[in-house]
Order: sequence, then structure tokens, then C-alpha cells
Amino acid sequence: MPAAGGVPRRLTWHPGADVAVGWTPDGKRVLFRSDRDAYADFNRFYTIPDDGGWPEALPMWRAEEGSFSPDAFRIAYVPNLKWQNAWKRYRGGQTTPIYLVRLKDLNLEKIPRDNSNDSNPVWKGDTVYFLSDRNGPVTLFGYETKSKTVKQLIANGGLDFKSLSAGPDALVY
Repeated sequence: MPAAGGVPRRLTWHPGADVAVGWTPDGKRVLFRSDRDAYADFNRFYTIPDDGGWPEALPMWRAEEGSFSPDAFRIAYVPNLKWQNAWKRYRGGQTTPIYLVRLKDLNLEKIPRDNSNDSNPVWKGDTVYFLSDRNGPVTLFGYETKSKTVKQLIANGGLDFKSLSAGPDALVY
């Protein structure tokens, strides 16, 4: 649907849940997740032209949340479903890492962490912003892709941040 309003247009027709995740950087394709090809309980990323057509699967075999790099050569993504959103400071085997993958050859880079719950990656310039509980309540962090360093950007001694998104010149949480 156009941002100015209008009639919504359906893009996918699979009977399962196809969930919009974002856009390609050029704004011509919608990024979505679906379990349409799953043999177990996981989703995969697909893109589809914004005017409809046939979905194309991205090469990663599982993905839940993600954001393309500005040049669309890489994607920052969460491969695992957050099994229980209400768990506070969970540190078991189902924590959620963020991976950066180069799409042409699947070269994988992991955002450094120590078994934290990381989520909502958004890519702006050379930085991947994300939410994490690595230092207590969930707050905003940034991963500098050039220096390969993680930095907490907002101190948070209160309630968890729940979501993160990006616009052309701002982050919103």
C-alpha cells in the first residue's frame, strides 16, 4: 500500500504465514519470512517485487529478522526464532545471535557476544544497530562492521526496549 494511503495489494499467496520483515535497499522488493519450504519449525527469508511476482528465496536456510546492507551485498539477520519472548536474561541454548552474511558466497561473520539475546538488526551505513540484553535490560547497541567492535549506545537501567527500526536518517525504538 502506498505510504500516502490507498488500497492494499496482496503480494504473496502461500497458505502459510508470510510475514513482512523489510525492504531491499532500492525499495523495489519486499523482504519477508515464511516457513513455506521448512522441514521443521523455522522460517526462511524471501524477497518479492513490490508489484507482485514470484518470491525468491535468500540462500540462508533459516532466518527470522534482518536488514540488508546499504549496497545489498550482505544481510544482518537473526537465524533463530526467539522461542520465549518473556524470558528475562535467558542464557540457555536458544539465545538469539546476529549473523552478517555475504550473499554471493555465504561468507559468515558473527556479531561478537557471550550468549546474549540479540535482536532487531538494522543496517545503516557501516553500522548494524541492534537490541541486546548483554549488559542487563535490553537496550541499543551498534556493531561497527569496519572495526568489528560492539558498543552499547544507550544506558538502560529500566524496562527492556522492545523493538527497533530505521528510517532514512533516524532510528526508532
